[in-house]
Amino acid sequence: MNFKKNTIALAVGSVVCVTGGAWAAETAPLEIAPITVSGEKINRSLEQTQSSVVVVTEQQLRDKADHSLVDVFARTPGVYSQAGNENWGIRGVPVSGFDDQGPATLNGAVSVYVDGAVQPNRTLTLSPTTLWDVEQVEVFLGPQSTTQGRNSLAGAVVVQTRNPTFQPSFSAQTNVGNYGEKGAAVAGGGSIVDDKIAGRIALDYQDGDGYIDNIALGKDANPHRTSNARGKLLITPSDDLDVLLTYAHNEHRQGDNSVIRNPDKVRYYKVSSNTQAFDNLLQDTVSAKLDYRLDDQWSLTSLTTNTNSDYSNRLDFDQNAVDNDVILRKQDGKLFGQELRLNYSSDTVKSFIGAYYGHNTNNFHDRLLSAGELAATVKGDTTIENKALFGEVNWTFAPRWTLVTGLRYDHETNDTDIKQDDLSDAAKVNKSFAAVLPKLGINYELAAGQYLGFMVQKGYRGGGVNVRSGSGHQSYDPEYTTNYELSYRGSFFEDTLRARANLYYTDWKDQQVSVRQANTNIIDVYNAGRSDIKGLEVFVEKDLSEQLTLTVGGAITDGKYKDFIAGNGQDRSGQAFLYAPKYKMSVGGIYRINDRLTFNTDVTYQSTTPSAYEFDAAGKVNGERRSDNYVLANFSSEFKVTQHVAVSGFVKNAFDKRYVTNNRDDEIIDAGAPRTFGMALRYDL
Repeated sequence: MNFKKNTIALAVGSVVCVTGGAWAAETAPLEIAPITVSGEKINRSLEQTQSSVVVVTEQQLRDKADHSLVDVFARTPGVYSQAGNENWGIRGVPVSGFDDQGPATLNGAVSVYVDGAVQPNRTLTLSPTTLWDVEQVEVFLGPQSTTQGRNSLAGAVVVQTRNPTFQPSFSAQTNVGNYGEKGAAVAGGGSIVDDKIAGRIALDYQDGDGYIDNIALGKDANPHRTSNARGKLLITPSDDLDVLLTYAHNEHRQGDNSVIRNPDKVRYYKVSSNTQAFDNLLQDTVSAKLDYRLDDQWSLTSLTTNTNSDYSNRLDFDQNAVDNDVILRKQDGKLFGQELRLNYSSDTVKSFIGAYYGHNTNNFHDRLLSAGELAATVKGDTTIENKALFGEVNWTFAPRWTLVTGLRYDHETNDTDIKQDDLSDAAKVNKSFAAVLPKLGINYELAAGQYLGFMVQKGYRGGGVNVRSGSGHQSYDPEYTTNYELSYRGSFFEDTLRARANLYYTDWKDQQVSVRQANTNIIDVYNAGRSDIKGLEVFVEKDLSEQLTLTVGGAITDGKYKDFIAGNGQDRSGQAFLYAPKYKMSVGGIYRINDRLTFNTDVTYQSTTPSAYEFDAAGKVNGERRSDNYVLANFSSEFKVTQHVAVSGFVKNAFDKRYVTNNRDDEIIDAGAPRTFGMALRYDL
């Protein structure tokens, strides 16, 4: 067989497979350009990227009916998620780190960038990042500290939305689904001043009732509403200068995403609370990116971003329908970043050197109301300044051999001031941290399209101050990882079979961990852990014909504490990470019957995970509570009614699997979503 090379894909279970002719007599054959990975600040082809990365293109997002990052993470080996993404992680490491301090923290273990702007903590855990008008998603598995800096100890997610072009474009979509889901979206743009100014606008609105009922109030427990507006302006005053200005406004509101267990039986999709809980997030981001080409090899890049976020929350503190304890939270955050890079590119060398300055603040105010009366209050503010010098060189020093070397000097200061009713728990702390973060690797082209690489790099996350309300506000020190990774990229049979694999070992020391004090809600943070993570990630893709492509991928993640004796005496040494599945596998396929009708499916397996450890009087682990393992099947299809109009449908968790994702040791737990389905009507110019 001799298939046309017009199928490029990487995400497990997500694939682009476009037949050579489209609307025979109406359009020319469609050729898909090779995927370029840009999240590490040097553009590389997918095959030449050593990092373990899952890339999902715009067409793949459409084929899979992906609405948010929740959908992408759900089928990606090496990434776990639970309860609507309030807790998710990469290679067994939670997005907020093992020192999770709730919504007020400015620290995390995974960074998410949208159009170059780092997203606040609440955006990551509430997951309102919708994927309308998104061009590409890159999920990097493993440390990105040398390139991305703070909060990327375990990985990074880079989301790129569509930029303006001088060609006119327009898309519109309306959708409906079960549980009251409905929404509408439009996007379009084009030339404003010929060859000088182009613009693009994207709008998206979604809401729904949610699938959880509050049986105490007789209402939907988790109604949700998300609206996004984004405008971009591309200015090209000369052939050598591009200026891209972006403004994005996002609003997200959701309710309670938990379920109850009473006494030992899970009451799926029921919660009993006398408080209508909610999380409300408003976010505004402005950014300016300037690319100036000095000559054919040298260029300057400047990226300025500023994000303001306003978060409010109401929580049933007692989590029942009898008592009347309520927590009210309010937070105002600002994230400013300025990056300047000098880039060089030639036939044998690709490199950059850069400087970064970040100024992050968060003011928070928590109030505990008991029977309508103010019982306690915590107010505080955190300011983090981050400065860094960094660079990377990719040097093809001999035929087929490429040396990859990078270095970052990172320095940050943390000023935290916390006031509580009990002045003994007040804290005013100023801490400074610095780290040198190298990486060194080699990439060898075994044969045409066959690459073998090895990389060693340092991971780092600065220390800070425990800002969780009701806890001791002690400071803690930085944590460090050293990651050793062997990578393979290859293609066979005229590129119709594509394979990738990453084998890695991560050594983690001075690990930041949070521990709940016995029989209390008080959580303390210690540098009490030393761990290692061993793993393997494999992704294979095969074009069986021009119409049918199959994909399979899997991850083995073995993360355990070598040493972990907390200040309260609890000893988790030798235990696996909480919430981290050891095995995850995804199998998928896409079949294009003709130019108009497409069928798509993926099946995902995730193994059971520990949710909580039980300790004896001596502090040793003598039991554990575990989540459920599960197999989920998803289906989607699209039919092009005309060249410009398409109807699509999807069903997720098609067999309505019921499973627990967080088996906490109390009456409130988390469960995976039931069967959901929907349809969409779309128009493309």
